Amino acid sequence: MLLAAGTWLAARLWPVPQAHQDALQLLRAAPPVEGRSGAAAVWTLGFDGMDAAAREQVLAEDLTRWQQGAPGRRPQASVAEERFPRPAITAAFGCGQRGIGCLAAVRADPAAFAAAHVGHEALHMRVAELSQFDHYALPFRAYDTDLMTPLPSMQPLLDTLSANALAHVQGDTPRALQGTCADILTGRRLVGRGDNLLFSMIGAALLEGQAHLLADLLAELPADAALPPVCTAALQPMTVPEQSLCTAMRGEFAMGQAALRTSEQGSVLQPLVFNLARTEARFAPHYAWACDAAAMQALADDRPLREPAPQPAGFDCVANALGCRLAAIGAMTMRPYADRAQDSAAMLRLVAAQRWLRQQADPPAQALPRLPASMRSSARTPVLSPDGRWLQIPRRATARPDEGITAMLQVPMPATAP
Repeated sequence: MLLAAGTWLAARLWPVPQAHQDALQLLRAAPPVEGRSGAAAVWTLGFDGMDAAAREQVLAEDLTRWQQGAPGRRPQASVAEERFPRPAITAAFGCGQRGIGCLAAVRADPAAFAAAHVGHEALHMRVAELSQFDHYALPFRAYDTDLMTPLPSMQPLLDTLSANALAHVQGDTPRALQGTCADILTGRRLVGRGDNLLFSMIGAALLEGQAHLLADLLAELPADAALPPVCTAALQPMTVPEQSLCTAMRGEFAMGQAALRTSEQGSVLQPLVFNLARTEARFAPHYAWACDAAAMQALADDRPLREPAPQPAGFDCVANALGCRLAAIGAMTMRPYADRAQDSAAMLRLVAAQRWLRQQADPPAQALPRLPASMRSSARTPVLSPDGRWLQIPRRATARPDEGITAMLQVPMPATAP
C-alpha cells in the first residue's frame, strides 16, 4: 500500500510536459477583442423586421435568459422566434454543392428559384452586411450543466448563392456580381474571426460556393468586363489570419473545458483518478496547434497543416487515469477543418488566375508561366486540364464524388472571350 501510495503521489507531482504548458499558453493568449462585434447580427440573421438596436437588445435578452435559466434546461432558442418573422428558406441547398453547377441549376428552372426567393431581399442585404464587422464572438458561455451553448441557424447564409445566380440569369449581372463578391467578403470574415468551428466552416462553404459562382459568371462575360469595387477586395489573396482557425479553436477548447469540469463532480474517490488541470493540459495540444508558429508558416506557404499525434499514456496517468482516458477519447482529428479553410483561400487565387489569364494576349497555356505570385503558391500552382477547359489545382479537403465534390478545385476557361 505504501508503494502504491508513493507511486500515485509521484505521478501526481510529475512535471507537466513543456509542450503541454506551451499549448495552454497559446490558447490563453487570446488577443484583445477590438472593433465592431457582429455577434448580434449573426445571432439574429434569420429574422426580419429588426434594426441594429433591436438586434443588440434581442441578443442581450437571450444572454440574460441563458445565464439565469434553470441548470440543465437553459433556453437555446431566441426570443426573436416569438416576435419577428423568419423568411422561409427552401432553396439554400438546391443549388449544387459548394457552388458547383449552381448557375446551370438556376438557369434550368429560374421560375422555381425566383419563387423560392420572394421576400428575401432584406435577408440577402444582412448577409452582405456581415462583412462589415470585425469579429463574431457570441457571449454565451458553457456551464457544467449546459455544455452546448446556443448557436444561430446558419442556413440563411447559404440562401444568397442561388439568389445571386438568379440575378445574372434574369439579366441583372451587375447585381449578381455585387452580391457574389459581397458574400465572398462575408465568408472571408467568418472563417478566421468566429469563435467556433461552425462559423469558420459555414464561412468556408459560403466563400467557396460564391467563388465558384463568380468564376462561372466571369466565364460568360468579356475578359475585360469591369467589376464592381467590392470584387477587387473579394479577390485579394486571403491573409494568414483570415485562413487561421486559431480563434475558432480557442472557442472549442473553452467548450471542452466546461465538459471536463463535469468529470470533477463524481464520488469522493474521483480525485484519485482525475485531475482537471492536468487533463486540460493534455487536451491543449489538440487545439493549440492551429495557433502555433508552424501553422502560421504553413498557411503562408499553402502547405498542409500538421496536428500533433495522439499522446500515449505517460507516468502521470497513474494519478489521472480518467483524465488521460477522456483526453484520448476526445482527440478527434481537426485537420479536415483546416483543409477546408485553405481550399477556400486557394479557390480565390484560382478565380483571380482565371480572370488574369483571360486578359492576356497569348493563349492560357503560354501565359501560365507568367502567372503572378499572388495567384499561386509553391505547394499548388494552377494548371490547365488536359482538354484545356478548366483551370485547376488539387483539392486538399476530402473529395466526395457522390456529392459532386471532385478531387480538383476547378474554374472554367472558355476557349474565346464571349
